[in-house]
Amino acid sequence: MNIRSFLKVLFVYGLFTLAATKSNAQVAIQAGANFCNVKSDVLLGNQNSIEAYHFGFGIQYFPVKNFSKLSLINEFIFTQKGYQQNFSNDYFFRFNYLAFPILVNYSPVPFLSLQGGVELSTLLSTNIKQGMKTYNHFDSGLVAGISAFDNRRFSIYSRVTYGLSPMLNYVLIDEMGNFHGKMKDLHNVCFSLGIKFKLLNEKIILHK
Repeated sequence: MNIRSFLKVLFVYGLFTLAATKSNAQVAIQAGANFCNVKSDVLLGNQNSIEAYHFGFGIQYFPVKNFSKLSLINEFIFTQKGYQQNFSNDYFFRFNYLAFPILVNYSPVPFLSLQGGVELSTLLSTNIKQGMKTYNHFDSGLVAGISAFDNRRFSIYSRVTYGLSPMLNYVLIDEMGNFHGKMKDLHNVCFSLGIKFKLLNEKIILHK
């Protein structure tokens, strides 16, 4: 594993989580389904999406004392992404990540919230032989989502994550064996649906 990239992810996540100790916070567990694919600069043959899953927990806190519509959410999520190719057989490419979404949450009305932010991830494992030596371990992406019934103990959410970091770095070689520089390709694209359960439905006041 790329320890340096993983430590960078932990450092950023730690900074945001530390902020929760000086504000109001809510803690929730969550789980759901992923519908995943990859965007490629080189056309992949017979490419299709796959169904996967995610689960973890999140911390929601309210940094602006008199503005309860605005909050920040830090999550600690195990998530599976990937894609498939269909030839004479079906080939599934699955990647297991430990992800740290950092989201800004805005609730225009009590039962509806909009989210946007970034997701930082580190690759834990893959079903591809030699995959941990082939694919980049660090991944990042933009996140946009919406959740309903956020003012209740149970809520539902959906979000789209678009990968910014390439999954592969490789050298282009033509038929004559000439090198044409490095190619950075494959970006995770994932649509997620899930259910969130607040362990404590009331705000936890961590400051005077």
